[in-house]
Amino acid sequence: MSLRTLGVLACFLALSPLPATAQEPPIREAPIDILVDLAETLGEAHAIRSLCNGDQDQTWRNYMFSMLNMEGATGSPRRSAMTSAFNRGFRNQSGRNRSCTPDLPGLEAQIAARGRALAESVAASYLQ
Repeated sequence: MSLRTLGVLACFLALSPLPATAQEPPIREAPIDILVDLAETLGEAHAIRSLCNGDQDQTWRNYMFSMLNMEGATGSPRRSAMTSAFNRGFRNQSGRNRSCTPDLPGLEAQIAARGRALAESVAASYLQ
């Protein structure tokens, strides 16, 4: 191959478009303040459910574990903040009620409605 051919080949390669590299879209995260509010709300609901249905009912706690698995990597500050909020909600609600009363299921429903609104905010944050 002549020097001239190599020069033309080098120019051709330098001017040819490179294949486009796929850029990763930025990873979206739900706002931590909403996640913390939701975690605290789940803790409150779990306290009432445990008080009225017994410790074997883990409905709200299971929702919390699902949220942790989706929103907070093990050992991350986000996961720690959500876990602390859940525990705080549980403790606060447990401190207000020592036994299941007829009004607590209604309170649990109100807390669940607040949790649903927060969960919808989390979902909406991924669609923006």
